Amino acid sequence: MSTSQRFRGRVAVVTGTTSRIGRGIAETLQCEGARVFGLDVAPGRIGEYVHCDVRTVDSVRAAAANVLAATDGRIDHVVANAGIRGSDTPAEDLDPVEFDDVLAVILRGVFLSIQAFAKPMLTAGSGSIVAIASMSGTRVVNVPQRTVHYNTAKAGVTALVRLLAAEWGGRGVRVNTLSPGFVATPFLDGDVSLHEQWLAGTDLLIDGGYSLR
Repeated sequence: MSTSQRFRGRVAVVTGTTSRIGRGIAETLQCEGARVFGLDVAPGRIGEYVHCDVRTVDSVRAAAANVLAATDGRIDHVVANAGIRGSDTPAEDLDPVEFDDVLAVILRGVFLSIQAFAKPMLTAGSGSIVAIASMSGTRVVNVPQRTVHYNTAKAGVTALVRLLAAEWGGRGVRVNTLSPGFVATPFLDGDVSLHEQWLAGTDLLIDGGYSLR
């Protein structure tokens, strides 16, 4: 793991830090010197824990207020990672309630999380936001896929980020997606770094070449 300390002095928020991907991202940012706040419904092992249910407006706003109070209003990086997969169910049999639940966590949750922290970033005229999407949101990974709720939500995240990137790019805030493949590893290596000034509205696919088959 890199220890370049390139994020020293910066404030980063990661949602969903009890998941493997979220934990890996938070750990990497912390090792690189960032002050990391982990937002989740249960405490994670990395960073400063702040309770947050991304499905709920009040919970997200309260979490954002707690973070900003602790940092004197500073926020440099946000990684919107919280999500659930849902059941492996054919589309014709999928309960609409489960469909709504998955979209509430993944798509609505990403929007609420980004929205809450984007305001101080836009005021400051700088910041980097990364939303965790999925290769399944833009590609047919396996047949039958049977996760239409999850894939639809992740496709929505990719579309949402492109729109936000277009809206906020001129105001100094970059928004991109990262789309992991099947293997969830601590893969963050510069995705929220200030070095990638030309990345905006980009979906970075990390699938080990799966999509080339």
